[in-house]
Amino acid sequence: MAISGKVYGKNQFSIGIKNKAVSAFETPASPSTTYLLLPVTEMSYPNITLVESGEIKTNNSGMIELKSDQFRTRKGGSLTLDFELPAERDLLVRLMANVLQDHQEDATNDPIFGHEVEASSGSPLSRPVLSSTATANSAGIPSLFDIALFYPGSSEDKLITSATLQSLTLNFDQADGRCLVSGTFYSGFTSDQTLLLEQNVSADPDVVPQTFVESFFNTKTLDLDGSADQDLVLTAVSFTFTNNVTRVGRDANGDPEAYAWGIPNVEITGEVSFMYDEEFAFGTGKNVMQDFLDGVPATLTLIQGDGTLTDGNRVLGEMKITAEIYSTAVNIDAGADVGSVITIPFKVIQPINASGDANGTAFKFEYVDSKSNATW
Repeated sequence: MAISGKVYGKNQFSIGIKNKAVSAFETPASPSTTYLLLPVTEMSYPNITLVESGEIKTNNSGMIELKSDQFRTRKGGSLTLDFELPAERDLLVRLMANVLQDHQEDATNDPIFGHEVEASSGSPLSRPVLSSTATANSAGIPSLFDIALFYPGSSEDKLITSATLQSLTLNFDQADGRCLVSGTFYSGFTSDQTLLLEQNVSADPDVVPQTFVESFFNTKTLDLDGSADQDLVLTAVSFTFTNNVTRVGRDANGDPEAYAWGIPNVEITGEVSFMYDEEFAFGTGKNVMQDFLDGVPATLTLIQGDGTLTDGNRVLGEMKITAEIYSTAVNIDAGADVGSVITIPFKVIQPINASGDANGTAFKFEYVDSKSNATW
């Protein structure tokens, strides 16, 4: 047989997602659905983990396992799918709401929407019911996606049922100039009824309007050595959200009956890098090392726009991130091209009051865009 000679490039592969009612948790993804294309720069083949085993038996006459010694089933499996993309204005909230399973939406100024994703004493994260027994609220939580993988050949598309983000990273890259997003989708559906191969997705996908989320902040402050809200010269900041979602149970097809989410907890970690200068240094009253040694948390505030994201004052693209960070190290790069840079890796924690009770904001993401998260 002659060789094909056909060569495919990465621009011929794409990923589409579709918001899914949680009550349809067990319903297979459909090839006739209109999926929303993700503007991915990197995508992987799904990493499929199946239930399998194989061992040499006592009556095997040789030293190598036999084909008949092997067991593998699609029942009880799971898969992950990694991706990278530049953040788009009308996509970012949908990803944030999904990974933290939290979202509030104000449509007073429709078609301008105000969004909040929050973990605080007044609005704590709660473990969602991710099964067909649940119903999404008016803000689209719990949140699930069906996923279409578009391949260049005929009947090569693939459909993934009831996926959710297992992790998500926002990297506000000063060198690139954009917020870069990477993450991992998770699905516990691997049976031949719900992980569908050799498909032709019939509907033309929707496309996210290209409006990049840029890596700048009008306001960027951090508590320091007993002084609140000190202005810093930011060089980089990133946040990673991990929810430890995993499948639970096994129905007649071997697919999950629910997802466990946030067991034992939800982790928010990150890094913030800024200039070593007269405000952030190692002397009295401005010692970045002191808070680390004393185990003192600090409030990090990042704002794009004027910080007024309330009804009547919203402007598309405005953003505010508030995080209570607990440093896990203090590093300095004295030889950086821009001058000496201090980097603090951190985890986000819930602040408490003098009585030891949860009090205040651990993490809050506020954003203004032109899309409802509940209906798409």
